[in-house]
Amino acid sequence: MAEKKSYTTRELAQMWNVSESTVKRWADIGELKCYRTPGKHRRFTLDNITEFQTTKGFEATGILIDQDWEVPELDTFINQKKSDKIREALFFLAVNNQSSRIRELFERLHIRGVSLAEIYDEVVLPVLGMLEQSSLDKKIPFGQYRVGCNNLETGLSYFFPKTVRRRPNGNTALCAAPDSSSILLVNASARVLEIEGWECLNLGANTPFAAMAEMVEKEPVNLVCVNMSNGKADKLAAEFPCLCQAADNYRIPVVLLGPDLADSKDRHCFVRAEYFPSLRAFRQYVARFKG
Repeated sequence: MAEKKSYTTRELAQMWNVSESTVKRWADIGELKCYRTPGKHRRFTLDNITEFQTTKGFEATGILIDQDWEVPELDTFINQKKSDKIREALFFLAVNNQSSRIRELFERLHIRGVSLAEIYDEVVLPVLGMLEQSSLDKKIPFGQYRVGCNNLETGLSYFFPKTVRRRPNGNTALCAAPDSSSILLVNASARVLEIEGWECLNLGANTPFAAMAEMVEKEPVNLVCVNMSNGKADKLAAEFPCLCQAADNYRIPVVLLGPDLADSKDRHCFVRAEYFPSLRAFRQYVARFKG
């Protein structure tokens, strides 16, 4: 198992634009957790950093020390929050089977104050679209497209457990896709919900609306989150009312997510569902639910 990345007092001081003595003081009084090396030096994990920033409402504003990235100047792009350059780098890492580097990239974005929802909106989902288009344009073979998608999800699965989450709020959501939408999209909504303290029943892709309705009848859920593309919207529309009826029986809201559905005409079959154009908007919505 790879050794967990840790940061020095100097790196945190540089990242936060404070003195090293300030970082040491925070650590010594217990506000900023750390561990000690055999040489008694303080070391800070991503968990320690994100917990401190979340608790204190503290945001990184300084500069991260460069790592030896396969992509030149990537740390500069992260520091300057150049989303287009970060997306290009992530695309390169994905198609070149660099899932561990992808995880590190997400970690470094996160400790700079970029939320999970923003990582999805600004970086991950656009890169997923880039992979799909590159495959359609024959710029990369289909196999490499699948490798890229899997590496994105693998990097996210390694990164997600390190994010700081709100306390459980007692709410449960059902997340699924009725078509062959990428599992990455379904996991995105589930993870954003979990960040906000929700429990999630993730049914994955290719789950018929009837199966979702059955779960609503059997499980005490508070929200149904449907992820889908517009490719089969018309064909699936006839099945959608069964889910709506089950949800209405328990006064459960149904929401729709999917970047392909940004145009309202692609959602005309699903007027019962509230649509969110971004995961940031969706996160703000679910954060209002009380346990």
